Amino acid sequence: MEGKEVAPFALIYCRQMTGHLGYTKQAGYKFWHVFAGQALRRLGLTDEAEISLRVIGFVKCHGDIARFLPEMENLRIDTTVTGIAWGQIMEDQIPKDVL
Repeated sequence: MEGKEVAPFALIYCRQMTGHLGYTKQAGYKFWHVFAGQALRRLGLTDEAEISLRVIGFVKCHGDIARFLPEMENLRIDTTVTGIAWGQIMEDQIPKDVL
């Protein structure tokens, strides 16, 4: 990430991730999905449907289908994605050995 628009976010996020310079260390900040969510929330789109659609791209099923399906459905509610497009998104996010 570069540029004057993202520099303050990157600096503060890094300090919160490490706990340097008196910042409170935030649990989970070392994980990509947390970073991606924070970056989207602070720097990304403001339309809820667009945000949910982007977040969907970061959600992956890691074997716990019972947790994955409701999480994806909650995100889908905010989007206009249905039918074949939704089926393709779900197929892409679930490893073949889980299906």
